[in-house]
Amino acid sequence: MASRVQTVNQFVEKYLSRMELPAGTAIAELQKSMLYSATNGGKRFRPVLSILIAEALGSTAEKVLPFATAVEMIHTYSLIHDDLPCMDNDDVRRGKPTNHRVYGEDFALLAGDALLTEAFLLIAEGYSDNAFLVRQLTSLLSQAAGLRGMVGGQAIDLRAGETKLSKEELTHLHLLKTGALIRVSVEGAALIASAKPSDMDHLRKFGEGLGLAFQVADDILDHGEKDQDVRSFTGILGLEGTKKYLQEISDQTRAELHKVIPEAPMLEFLIGFNQNRQV
Repeated sequence: MASRVQTVNQFVEKYLSRMELPAGTAIAELQKSMLYSATNGGKRFRPVLSILIAEALGSTAEKVLPFATAVEMIHTYSLIHDDLPCMDNDDVRRGKPTNHRVYGEDFALLAGDALLTEAFLLIAEGYSDNAFLVRQLTSLLSQAAGLRGMVGGQAIDLRAGETKLSKEELTHLHLLKTGALIRVSVEGAALIASAKPSDMDHLRKFGEGLGLAFQVADDILDHGEKDQDVRSFTGILGLEGTKKYLQEISDQTRAELHKVIPEAPMLEFLIGFNQNRQV
């Protein structure tokens, strides 16, 4: 896993450092702002997941890296914007000052915008020899990142305020807000690896389940913290009920994976790791 994280880190830093950009100190500063957040640690869960899917389907990390990095850029932009005063108003991210505390709210906003836009340029150029694949990847990622996915889930979360949602409503929220980018990490990698159309639905369900399972495990880990249960699975189902729900999701997710890839130790490790981290 560590070697794959390093591969992603190197690709992200190299790409963002060597972009051909117009001259100007403001643009150079904006590039630094993008690099600041994009290289600020993190588990690289989404791009590593893409690499593991590609490898399990007989492809390579090199083929999937442009798409995997595009997803990570969109994830990074979402974190920059989430930290802004108009959203979560956070001062620290991964032990360092948030982007807007270093570069100001205006440049943090623009850095997020630039990362979002650059993600689609990376896909267009990274797969320029296959126009049909570019179309498929662009469509999938646009839906996962926008109103039909992450942004839509964020909107639901913001407008819900302190309302206690039902289990079904909360599941829907997290399938969009967090799960959509995890799901598309699987779907995009599967397309690049030329997965059979009959396998795509199972892989989509695997990605959805994995994303939801991580959120459920997070709620278990955060149980008891101030205001955490106002809108969480533990607040709806109780601690033991949430652990049971996590087990059900994990079993379903593993079953969907095995329908396509009967033996996938690294991917199975992710499912098991997530279950065990809440023990």
